[in-house]
Parts: sequence; structure tokens; C-alpha cells
Amino acid sequence: MCITFAISLIFIIILIIVLAFTSTQDSCPDDWISFQNKCYYFSKEEGDWNSSRHNCVTQRADLTMIDTEEEMAFLKRHKCTSDHWIGLEMTENQAGRWVNGTIFNKWFSVRGNEKCAYLDDDGAATARCYTERKWICRRKMH
Repeated sequence: MCITFAISLIFIIILIIVLAFTSTQDSCPDDWISFQNKCYYFSKEEGDWNSSRHNCVTQRADLTMIDTEEEMAFLKRHKCTSDHWIGLEMTENQAGRWVNGTIFNKWFSVRGNEKCAYLDDDGAATARCYTERKWICRRKMH
């Protein structure tokens, strides 16, 4: 009976250590939300596109890219009613480039004719980059 109790106690201690280690390894900072192995920060304050990006970079992140329909739905669900800057810049011919340098493949439409993109209730749109908006940062889960 004592041996069974000791083995059970050792197993529980090992399980607690493993869970504590994995939760600290695969977690997001406070005030960030995890989704599909990435961490997202939805700002409460506002800034222009460049200062918003700078705020993300200082947190080892960047303005969010949107890779999938699931990610788009997640972002729209968590942004509430505010518009948020995203990491997409448009060019004159409505081509676009993400903040990591990849070309925007136009899998979703972007309304407007300005340079800097943001996410609203209807999807993505553009505005003048100096406009003040909230922003969304994204980084890999650590």
C-alpha cells in the first residue's frame, strides 16, 4: 500500500512538472490571446500605422498578417467593434505586401484606395496611414 501511494505521488509530481514546463513553453504574454500556435495582441490605445507597427516590434511581434479564413474569423471576433490596423500595405495598382515582405495573394478583398490596411466589421479596408486606430500584433507562440 505504501509503495502504491509513493508511486502515485511520484507520478503526480512528474505530471505537474511536465504540465508546468509545457504551459510556460507554449504560452502567450499576459493580455495576449493564443490561436493556432500564434499570439495576438489587440491594443486598447490608438496610433497611426507606423507607430502601431513600432509598438508591435518592441514586443517581438509585428502587425498581424491574415493567412487563413479561420484566422480572419478569429480576428474579427476578437476585435469587437473597433477598427484595427493590420500588417498589409497596398500599392497604386492595388497589389499589396505584408510586413514580412510576402506579396498579398488577394485571397480576400480590400476596400479603398489608400496605402495602409485595417480590419473592420466587413473585412479589410485601407485608410491614410496617419489615421489613428487600434492595432493587432501577432507573433509566434514561445
